[in-house]
Amino acid sequence: MRKLPRSIDADVLIEISRYLEDRPKSTPVPVHKLASMIRHRVRTGLPLESIEELVVEMATSRQLPMLFDLPDVVEDNVISLALARAS
Repeated sequence: MRKLPRSIDADVLIEISRYLEDRPKSTPVPVHKLASMIRHRVRTGLPLESIEELVVEMATSRQLPMLFDLPDVVEDNVISLALARAS
């Protein structure tokens, strides 16, 4: 994981970690939904995009599949790291 700037809120990192640790490894992480949920739970000045980046980085470091559930997109996009590495 990259070196984090001082403006990153530790509470945000803790909430992301808790969520990622508590979920099954085979279930995709809903990136946008998780970032929105954390933004509402934790008082932070981080923009939603920064929280999404942290979610992606932390899920990637744990080799978890991700669901890029953008609010304006009807289809779900799941990327499995195992499949991405195989190609």
